[in-house]
Amino acid sequence: MNTDYPKVDILFFERPVVDLRRYAFKIAKELKSINSTIKLCAIALELPSIEERTNIFVDYYFYRDEIGDIDEFINKSHVQVMVFTNYRIPDMEMIIHAKKNGVKTIMLQEGVIFNGQRIDTFSFRNVIAGCSCFTKAISYINILRKMCRYDNQSFIKLIFLLIKGNGIVLTAAQAFSKPLICDYVFVMGEYWKTYYIDEVGYAEEKIRLIGCHDLDGFTPSESNEAAICYVATILVEDGTVERNTFLEFVKALGKAVDLNTKIYIKLHPRSDISLYDSLKDHNIEFVKKGDLPCVNLYIGHSSTLLGRALYESDNLILWKFPGEYSFYENYATEICIDEESLVNAVKKIDLFVRKNKKIKSISNVYWNNPNGAIRSAAEMIFNYLISDDIQ
Repeated sequence: MNTDYPKVDILFFERPVVDLRRYAFKIAKELKSINSTIKLCAIALELPSIEERTNIFVDYYFYRDEIGDIDEFINKSHVQVMVFTNYRIPDMEMIIHAKKNGVKTIMLQEGVIFNGQRIDTFSFRNVIAGCSCFTKAISYINILRKMCRYDNQSFIKLIFLLIKGNGIVLTAAQAFSKPLICDYVFVMGEYWKTYYIDEVGYAEEKIRLIGCHDLDGFTPSESNEAAICYVATILVEDGTVERNTFLEFVKALGKAVDLNTKIYIKLHPRSDISLYDSLKDHNIEFVKKGDLPCVNLYIGHSSTLLGRALYESDNLILWKFPGEYSFYENYATEICIDEESLVNAVKKIDLFVRKNKKIKSISNVYWNNPNGAIRSAAEMIFNYLISDDIQ
């Protein structure tokens, strides 16, 4: 089909609209302030409403399914740079087409890789085993099949490698004629440079430090509230943890926190608030939008926001589900696996005493860039648009 596409200088590829809001829209605003004439486009599996589009700086939007022939879109739109935020199978499909067509590519570190796990522990077998993710798994397998056909690789061989190996993403990334990594990766802190070199395969000169965008404009509080904040993740919503298993944690949380102590639930944009119905008799406040509450105790699992929490307080209690690994285990005050351990961990914390001696170590992981992570990312993306490398 012969389709006319608009000219595109920089293309953002995403899955849900919530991630477009977190990254693409903010970066687009900064890019337009640098040069208002550049044309920006977003391709995603979910797009913003018509009303929302009038208030943001991306010029064109496409559903991924609207783009039948990716090569045709790239060449007719004269795409110069593609920007990604994670190594997912749909992203890798776009990366392989970008490389074949000479399009520049940039990866932004979205957060803690795969909800706190190493990127190479996200396995093909786990994807297939998760019944709630069955539809997604089938669609991903189909994408891999198309990628193999496009790159003249054996699909059967790739499936065998994925089943045999422990890492669907890194295994797939290395299985094609060219490794499916971007030209550059922008990371949140110095800590991640070694990770992207050793685990993903980037050369050191292809890594750029921008800081953590969640810390843009952030200054640690001088005094924190004598309260507790649970930082939610979307483990149930994404099918990573069974609902009943998660409700056992919520029940334990209710036992650990007395009815008078203020407890904030910092929700993820896609959180199912009904998961916390059993806490309604507590002194609870749900935080759907806005900043992370400044308190003296945080409880969580693996959210990127726990990095920001550690700027506010050293007191971090982690709850581990069976088989789960959290990056924040190295920074936690206590690690709990059942009701008794959580009750005892909360009892040990004096909510009226503020401690934040971990700022130096956590800033190595999540750097608070004084110039702003989003602004720095935009400047480097624009620099790559107009030149052959990023200075």
